[in-house]
Amino acid sequence: MPHLDLLFTVLGETVPIEQAYSLYAGLSRALPTIHSARDIGIFPICGTPGGNGTLLLSRRSVLRMRIPEERIRDLLPLSGKALEIDGHKIRLGVPRVQALVPAATLKADMVLIKIAHASGHSITPELFLAAVRRKLNELGVHGEPAIPLTRGGPHAGQPRRKVLRIKDQTHVGYALIVSGLSASESILLQEQGIGGRRLMGAGLFVAARGANDL
Repeated sequence: MPHLDLLFTVLGETVPIEQAYSLYAGLSRALPTIHSARDIGIFPICGTPGGNGTLLLSRRSVLRMRIPEERIRDLLPLSGKALEIDGHKIRLGVPRVQALVPAATLKADMVLIKIAHASGHSITPELFLAAVRRKLNELGVHGEPAIPLTRGGPHAGQPRRKVLRIKDQTHVGYALIVSGLSASESILLQEQGIGGRRLMGAGLFVAARGANDL
């Protein structure tokens, strides 16, 4: 079944920067069928830094959900729903549909992969990329994976390590770029993703527009 993105407008003032679990929890409260869904990906809501761990919402802020085409009707009841995300209150507007578009280079903000006998800080970039290559081979995708480098701060120039916190658990992964994709491989990777926790924003790919977008 072809996949697409369902984009809800977001009305409100702020959301937390670290919102992966709380956004998933809020959506699950509003529509309980989301809680255990295996075919839905939920992207974080974007905004501009507002200080104190918050993002300021704008007219361009959206909730993006990647779903099989047949799931549109199931998620329409979210329209007009009020959500609370770690104390930040928002309301979802009417959604629009956006088709997936192939791109030779895709990026994911965070990818989490279970690696045997490795967890936390022991998941090195080398182990991570080896696991990614195995996943790509399983999908029949021949692109080249790489970890983008951190641009600034004390970790500048190092592989971009990402952490997902779920209650008292910490899951460690990395940002990921996959380049050299054919059109069909690009769509497949966007549909299938890599790794787990897609309901919390991990393993979801979008087009990389250029070097400054990585």
